[in-house]
Amino acid sequence: MKQYLIIATSCVLATNVFALSALDDASNYEGGWISGSNGGSGFNPWGFTATADNTATIADSTAAAGNVNSPSVSFEMAAANGGSFDVFRSFGGGASLGAGDTFSLDLSLNYRNGAKGFNLRNDGDTLFNFNVAGDTYFFGGVNLSDASGENWQYVANGVYSLEFEFVTEVIMNAKIIRNSDTFGAEQYQIPNVALSGVVNNFQFYVSGTDNANPENRLYANNLQVVPEPAAFAWLLGVGVFLTVAVRRCR
Repeated sequence: MKQYLIIATSCVLATNVFALSALDDASNYEGGWISGSNGGSGFNPWGFTATADNTATIADSTAAAGNVNSPSVSFEMAAANGGSFDVFRSFGGGASLGAGDTFSLDLSLNYRNGAKGFNLRNDGDTLFNFNVAGDTYFFGGVNLSDASGENWQYVANGVYSLEFEFVTEVIMNAKIIRNSDTFGAEQYQIPNVALSGVVNNFQFYVSGTDNANPENRLYANNLQVVPEPAAFAWLLGVGVFLTVAVRRCR
């Protein structure tokens, strides 16, 4: 019976290592959002690439863009005087996203001058990008504003829900859904995206905007990594086995 216990315990540990789960939102930072802060669970602390002209705070996104609040605040980023600002974060324990993981988040923005967006990264290298720049929306390099294609037009209160479903560590399905008062729900998907490396961190950025007014800021929230349900089912099954085994040893 001791052998069963050893095997079962090893299975539990292995499942915990590979089943990445993370959750965070801006309501965890009402005391302040700064470099090194670490609310929620399953992520490492935030890092800021900061200058004197940057703004990083917790605010109501509906004051100038769409509603990504939880329940009444979101992460807010701005860069003044044509400067740039980015924030970044990795996954707990130095993990990377892998098969069965789904990473999702919400963004909102209003004006499209300068550049604002989100990167999936391997260390400092960008692997996949959502970028709004030059009055254009780009997702994975695809021009969503192309009149002959998706024809996404300007909206002041769009909510952009991004979802990345990992088939393997380097293959994922990417999806973006935009909800707005003007056009309702618009969706675009890119299946089987081949990445040049594993995703071990992510980044939000703002650069080159006309000013730091609320309409030129980037709002983000509702960060979540959900592992494949089978991982939890396996863990539960092993837990039941352990309970039965322990009782039989007594």
